[in-house]
Amino acid sequence: MKVHGAIALALISVGFYICGALCIFKTKMVVEWGRKSYNKRGFLYPFASMVAKPWYPTYIRCMGVFISLWALMIDCLVSFGGFR
Repeated sequence: MKVHGAIALALISVGFYICGALCIFKTKMVVEWGRKSYNKRGFLYPFASMVAKPWYPTYIRCMGVFISLWALMIDCLVSFGGFR
């Protein structure tokens, strides 16, 4: 792998891991941000009312786990030669 590719992979992986950690460990902050933006323009997007549901924090945590596992899978595939 060339240096540019390694740097790009590292930045993308770190971004995914940070996003996943925020969704898992700072769920309340992410939910409040989503609900605040829903109050401003809730009718513009087809699934915008989802943030008002009581199960939304659970959904955010599950998406955080999924995002983190996605980043781990990409790192493993690249590290162990899955993309050669």
